[in-house]
Amino acid sequence: MTDSTTSLTLTLGLDRSLAWQEGNSVRYAVAELLAAGDVRPDKAPAVNLALAVDVSGSMAGSKIEAARRTATAVIEALTPRDRLTLVAFDSTAELLLDARAMDKAGRAAAQAAVRRLEDRGGTNLWEGWLLAAERVATAMAADPRASHRVLILSDGQANEGVTEARELARHTGGLLERGIVTSAVGISDGYDEVLLGAMVEAGGGRLHDAEHAAEIAEVVLGELLEGRSALVERTTLRFAVPADLRAEVVGGWAHTVLPGAIEVLVGNLLPETSKRIVFRLHCPAGTPGTALLVGTSARGTSPDGGKTVDAGPLEAELRLARGPENKAQPRNTAHAMAVLQAWQAEAFRKAVTMNREGDRRGVKHFLEREVRHIERYARGLEGAEPLLAELVLLLRRADKELDPRLSKELYAASASRAFSAPEHRMMPRASLASRLRRDQP
Repeated sequence: MTDSTTSLTLTLGLDRSLAWQEGNSVRYAVAELLAAGDVRPDKAPAVNLALAVDVSGSMAGSKIEAARRTATAVIEALTPRDRLTLVAFDSTAELLLDARAMDKAGRAAAQAAVRRLEDRGGTNLWEGWLLAAERVATAMAADPRASHRVLILSDGQANEGVTEARELARHTGGLLERGIVTSAVGISDGYDEVLLGAMVEAGGGRLHDAEHAAEIAEVVLGELLEGRSALVERTTLRFAVPADLRAEVVGGWAHTVLPGAIEVLVGNLLPETSKRIVFRLHCPAGTPGTALLVGTSARGTSPDGGKTVDAGPLEAELRLARGPENKAQPRNTAHAMAVLQAWQAEAFRKAVTMNREGDRRGVKHFLEREVRHIERYARGLEGAEPLLAELVLLLRRADKELDPRLSKELYAASASRAFSAPEHRMMPRASLASRLRRDQP
């Protein structure tokens, strides 16, 4: 939990501070957020948690058994102050446990509910999430300052009810505005990482990849611990730009474009873990010496919702210059490396999405273009070679359908690099480069 010493540090810098006076220069701004303070687990807010568990037919066998073990482990990890909701969903959603406090009687009721998790029909993820969200929202009245969360466990595709990623993300974003975070665990190789990723990013949470059934409990308990360790939740960063400067977010951050500004949902901030948000700036033409000011500020809340934590505002100046001066300027290598990491993560994400949609020719053309631009940007930048090599390896098989496991690992790498997301699986992954080499046709 945060205390009165919790602070939010914000920095803002540019990869290059000059842009060509004739226009069409592309520059990058890097904002970095870091929360500091004492984590007091004994003073952590209560948890109001709903588990929405996929019990469709594809969960039969080891996966449904692992889901039961996971739910049992969650019950054991919760305290009498905490509340647990359990929803099972297939073609419909069933409420098995309704926001019970995890005292002795509540634990007994929860264990009985876990035994009722059995595989059966289709995958109406929408109805499962909605029922879980409604019960968490209702339980908020009992303890408004609890940490309110919905966690989806699913191994399949959303094939009934609302199935469009953008629409689902709109609803999880609306729930976040009420103070409820949505996260998800994708199980095995059959889940839709693009759809679940859109839901959790708009919902202020994370998508965890559990390749094997045995890893489900690891990532769920890691998510629970991460929620208890957060110093600041529901963090939003605002990036302001002048009217003649066009800006866009690099990477998969959920964001809203407003007149003269972009608001980025940064989510949770953990101790000792910074988050960097990169913006691509398309510069106008103008008189040499003209200054273009960009600014940023940030705001979050304590996990119990009782305190607002602010940082900024800060400004950075981008100045228009003549050709020789513009070409001769140095670049900030730390900011340039942050740009490259965010850019590569964005390329991974778009490639996975296009490949899933069946646009093989489009993804190849996209990656060819991105590799050319990134190679030019990375020239002379120490540490860029491994990132470039991974993109080139992906390009070599871009016109083929991605192996489902490789698709998951690319998406997970994109999230980890873009969002500085910790890994909760205990089994280490093979390097992405080795995985890409193994998957060459």
